[in-house]
Amino acid sequence: MKRPIATIILTLTAFFLGACGVFTPTPTLAPTLTPTSTLTPTPLPTNTPTPTPTNTATPVPPSPTPTLTKKEQAEIRLYDASLAYLANTPKKAREVARAIDFTEGPYESPDNMCGPLTVAIMRDGGYLPAEANPHDMWLLCPRTDNPECHGLRILQRTFFPPDDYDYFWVEESVRKHNWRDDPLQPGDWLYLFVLKGVSNYTGFDHMIVVTRVDERGRAYSVTNINHGNGFVIREELLYDPKRPGEGLFYDLTNDQLRKELGLTGTAGFLLIRAKNPTFFK
Repeated sequence: MKRPIATIILTLTAFFLGACGVFTPTPTLAPTLTPTSTLTPTPLPTNTPTPTPTNTATPVPPSPTPTLTKKEQAEIRLYDASLAYLANTPKKAREVARAIDFTEGPYESPDNMCGPLTVAIMRDGGYLPAEANPHDMWLLCPRTDNPECHGLRILQRTFFPPDDYDYFWVEESVRKHNWRDDPLQPGDWLYLFVLKGVSNYTGFDHMIVVTRVDERGRAYSVTNINHGNGFVIREELLYDPKRPGEGLFYDLTNDQLRKELGLTGTAGFLLIRAKNPTFFK
């Protein structure tokens, strides 16, 4: 994915939507002895016992605990931050949207919070400054083929300055992209584009942040999603590099199943990645 932004331009049709109890053992009763006649013992000389020295074992030092790098520490903070936004019902998802406080009135909704949610997670995890405002990412549109879209300028000036971040534009669908050879990293921010006019469903553009990558290389995101029973906020598997066809990237680009989930990522994506993640506090 080492392609400069100037050499790869997305050719897209303009549109944006937008515990434990303590176990107490039962005491064992000592048997009651029947007394017998008492004899007066003959005193014996008392010998002072000589203590037998014991072998003193050489203490074994504890196994060293691996020291986490700054990057690894940052990734753990990001993942922990993302868990605070999980909401398994639409009602809880609405409460989370209002708590993020990205706009006013009835427009604060889990169905349009994808951008603000990424800002809140990255800010709380230390991947964005504490003053980062989720409102600035609401309904953001970075399309380059629509003069009404100013999202790219907002991304560069407000969130991800090009001096500190790389911008990768990829025309290929997230379904077809080779994630085994070109894997995502924790903290990667993505904007998924939908290709218009090729589906019975309108589709939508979508913003996500990669909140963790496990030991098997599988990438995940905590994102707002509707699987048919209203919008919730879940950790979703994006892809499994060893099992192509599994994960949200494949579900979101499957036109046969998209009535509720929707359609996105079919026209490629914009990936923004920090050049030097160790600078995070």
